[in-house]
Amino acid sequence: MNGPARRWFGAEPAVNLALSPDGRAVSWQSEQKRGLFVWRREHGVRALRPGRGRIVDHAWLPGSGALLAVVAGRTERVIVHDEATGRTDDVTPEGLGRIHVVDRDQPRRRSLLLGGTDAHGRAAWHLLSSPSGPARRVPAPGTAGRLFSDAGDRPCAATARDEDGSLTVYAAEADTWHEVWRARPPGSLVTHPVDVTADGLGLYLSGPCRDGFLGVRLLDLRTGRTRIVLEDGGHDLDVVLHPATRVPQLALVSGARQGLRALGPEPAADLSELTSRHPGELDLVGLTRDNTVWLVRLDDGASAPRHLLWNRGDGTALPFTPGLPKPRLARRTNPRALAPTAAVAVPARDGLVLDGYLVTPAGGAPPYPGVLLVHGGPWSRDVWGLSAQAQWLAELGYASLRVNFRGSEGYGTRFLDLGRADWGGAMHDDLEDTLSWAVAEGHLDPDRVAIMGQSYGGYAALMAATARPKAFALAVAVCAPTDLVAFLRHVKGSSHHERAHFLHRVGDPDDDAGRLRARSPLTHAAGCHTPVLLVHGRDDPLVPYTHATAMAAALTEHRRPHHCLVLSGEGHGITSPANRIRLARVVGRQLAFHLAGRPT
Repeated sequence: MNGPARRWFGAEPAVNLALSPDGRAVSWQSEQKRGLFVWRREHGVRALRPGRGRIVDHAWLPGSGALLAVVAGRTERVIVHDEATGRTDDVTPEGLGRIHVVDRDQPRRRSLLLGGTDAHGRAAWHLLSSPSGPARRVPAPGTAGRLFSDAGDRPCAATARDEDGSLTVYAAEADTWHEVWRARPPGSLVTHPVDVTADGLGLYLSGPCRDGFLGVRLLDLRTGRTRIVLEDGGHDLDVVLHPATRVPQLALVSGARQGLRALGPEPAADLSELTSRHPGELDLVGLTRDNTVWLVRLDDGASAPRHLLWNRGDGTALPFTPGLPKPRLARRTNPRALAPTAAVAVPARDGLVLDGYLVTPAGGAPPYPGVLLVHGGPWSRDVWGLSAQAQWLAELGYASLRVNFRGSEGYGTRFLDLGRADWGGAMHDDLEDTLSWAVAEGHLDPDRVAIMGQSYGGYAALMAATARPKAFALAVAVCAPTDLVAFLRHVKGSSHHERAHFLHRVGDPDDDAGRLRARSPLTHAAGCHTPVLLVHGRDDPLVPYTHATAMAAALTEHRRPHHCLVLSGEGHGITSPANRIRLARVVGRQLAFHLAGRPT
C-alpha cells in the first residue's frame, strides 16, 4: 500500500512548465528539489539555485534569455538570472508582498508584469523591462484584479470584481482609467477576461452566448459595445489567441472529451499532424511570440502524460520529458499497463445524460469493489485523461467512477444552474443514479462501494452517510463544509474570490437558513449509517477546520463510527507531498477494511 501511495502522490519532479521566448528551452520548478530547472536540447537539464528560500513562481523575461524567479523565505525576493552572462540580480519591488507573475499567458515584447500587495494590503502592480531592473510601479484602478497590455507593453485595460460578483472593465486613457463596461450576476459569475487585441482597443471576454453556452465576445474599449466572435451553441468554448496578432486561432471545446478546434487552415494542419501521430488529448502549455514553436502536453488516458516541442515550420516534434508523473512510476510500473480511462454516458432519473469516467483494475473480474469520486466546486468538472487518484485505486484493486453531475461547469449555464440552491438534492440524485447505473451494468459490487471527495465532494460524501439512504460502505470527506449556515456566514464575511458564487449558487445564510440547515450533514449526524473518515487542513481559509471537528464531536456523541484527521500546514486541499502520501495511506487502510474486509 505504501508503494502505490508514494508512486501517485509523492513529490512531482516538474511543475509550472514554461517555454522560453526563442522556443529552444523549457523551465520548471520541482517539488522534489530546490531550484529552477532549465532544459535545452544541446546541454540537457541545468539547475539554477536561488540560495536560501524556495522558488514559488517563475517566468522568462521576454526579449532575453533571462529567467525571473519569485523566492519565498524570511523575506520575499524577486531575482533575475541571465543565462547568457551568468549574472543574477535582485529586482524585488520595494514594499511589495505576496508577489506573483501576472501575465504569464500574455506574450509580451520585452517586459513582465508583477502583481502583489503594498504595505497597506492593497493590490499593486510593477512592470519589469530589464534583467537588472528596476521594476516600475504601474498605476491601475484601485480594485483591479487583472491588468492587460497592448503589443507595446502599455497597460490599456483592467478588470475588477465587486463583492456581489459584478465584473467591471476599465480602459486606460493617458494617465487615467475610466469604466467602459460592467456585467452583473448571474452572467458575470461565468464571464472572464481573456486578453486584449494587439492594438489595445479591444478585450476578449469568455462568457455566455447562444443558448447559455460559453463563447467569446470582443469588447470595444472605446465604445463599450460587444460582439460575438466565437460560439457554437452546443458546447462551451474558450480560445487560444495568436501570441503576436492576438487573433483567435484555436477553440478549446468542452464536452465528454476536451478538444481543440482549428479556426484557420494553418492551425488545422498542425492539429491534423499532431493528432495523427499522438492520439489522445492535446493541451498547449506554451507558445513563442512568433507562434512558430508550441509546447504541447499529450495525454492518452492510459499512460503517463508526455511533452514535446512542436516546430510548426518544419513539422518536427522534439520529445521533452522532465520526468513521468513520478520517477518511481517509470522504474516499477510498465506505463503501458496502466488502467485505461473509459468515457461513459450515465442516465439520470429525469432523463438527463451525464458524462462519466470509469477506470477498472487490471486484475480480478467485475463486479469490482469501487469508489465514487466526487469533484469539488461544485462549479468545476472531471475530465477524461490520466487521473492519479483513479490509477492509485486501480493499483489497489478498486474500480473508480467520476461523473459530471448537474451543477458542474463545462456544459453551459443551463446545466450549471440546475445545481443552484440544490446542494444535497437533485445534484446528489445524480450521484446515486451513477452508482445504480454502474451496478446495473455489472461494473461495481453494490455492497463494496465507497464515496470520496474534497470540498463539495466531501460534503456530498457526508450527505450520503447521513441524510440520504444508505448506499455506500464508507464515506471519505476532505475539507468538507458540514454546517452550511456557518459556512456561508464565514464566506459572506470574507473577501474570498468566489464569495459571490457561493452566495448566489448555494444560498444566503440568513434568508435561506432553514433550507441550508436541512441540507447540512451536521444536522443529520445522529442518523449517520455509514463509517466516515474526516480529513481537514488546519489552515483552511474557505472552510474552517472546525467543520470537521464539530462533525467528529457530533458523531462521537451519537456513537457513530468515524475517524478525524486534521493536518497542520494545509489549507483548502491537501497539497504537500508528505501529507498527500499520509492521506492516501489512511484512506487505503479504510478501503481495505470496509470494502475488502481486510484487518488494518
